Amino acid sequence: MRASGAGRLIPSRCGDNGAMNHRRVAWMAGSWLGLAAGTAFAQAPTPAQLAPGQNCAFVTQAHADASAGTPNVNHDGSPLPGLPAPDISRGFQGIPRSAQPPLTASQQRILECTYRFAEAEADMPYVLFVPSTYVPGKPAPLIVDLHGLNITPLMQMLFDGTTDLAERYGFIVLAPMGYSLSGWWGARSGRPAELSELDAMTALKLVRERYAVDNDRIYLMGHSMGGAGTYHLGGKYPDIWAGIAPISGAGGIGDAAAAERYRSFATLLMHGEKDSIVRVDGSRRAAALLQGAGAQHLYLEFPGKDHEFWIRRGAENMEKVFLFFSTVSKRTNKGFIKAPDSPRH
Repeated sequence: MRASGAGRLIPSRCGDNGAMNHRRVAWMAGSWLGLAAGTAFAQAPTPAQLAPGQNCAFVTQAHADASAGTPNVNHDGSPLPGLPAPDISRGFQGIPRSAQPPLTASQQRILECTYRFAEAEADMPYVLFVPSTYVPGKPAPLIVDLHGLNITPLMQMLFDGTTDLAERYGFIVLAPMGYSLSGWWGARSGRPAELSELDAMTALKLVRERYAVDNDRIYLMGHSMGGAGTYHLGGKYPDIWAGIAPISGAGGIGDAAAAERYRSFATLLMHGEKDSIVRVDGSRRAAALLQGAGAQHLYLEFPGKDHEFWIRRGAENMEKVFLFFSTVSKRTNKGFIKAPDSPRH
């Protein structure tokens, strides 16, 4: 029965029988719509279907709300009644934070997962998003998203726009733990940093084994400490990445020799001009070093913006990352382009 046919009410010339026919057709329309809704509900994927061979559950609104912490501003950055405006000059204590809004349709598909991290003898969490357009066997692009200091993988995945944009542009997104909330992704010395790097790379390997990932379109991004990890893992494993995006990134690029390792992929650098936690000078210097090395890059500095709020609650700024990653790939990256030889006469 076609939907248009089921929904059409047909008048009758037969008095009570006409009324009966009217009700019968209306009941049939309702039954058809109920069946359609039930079928759609039955087809909603389960965590086991979205994350085969993994230990995962869908995020809940309650857990998302708890992850956001205690708000000190509204979602648009305006002051909350009865509270003083946060003072970013106080460092971490002055970072603006807003409550988690109701989960969007894509955020409701976020998966909170764990795997056994043998080197740490612990179950290690990671957060995963798989777009509804993903088809097993058809390679999809992948983003590894590294959290900042004392930010959880879930908090990182809940930065405004992340999953909505991943859904729109067809990206799988992985937010690993990095062993701890302060592991530094290998960008610092010591055993915790080593485990942080190993956890990130192990989680990446796990996802690449479970899904059809386009090896020409694997990307790395991170905010703050995660930006330091993006610089570090980007330079250490340059053959993996098609592009990287350190955002308000700590650490930066050490020197001209280190910048040579960034020639094989494209880099997007983003930083708030008024960042009092990670000074903007590091990103400016990194951009200059990439320029000197002939590495493909784009540097965006946001006037008047602080360390975090402009990207955590700025979907329009997050979209710049997704547009960049949607533009570059190993198939289009030409790496270092030498100046042409002088023309011969």
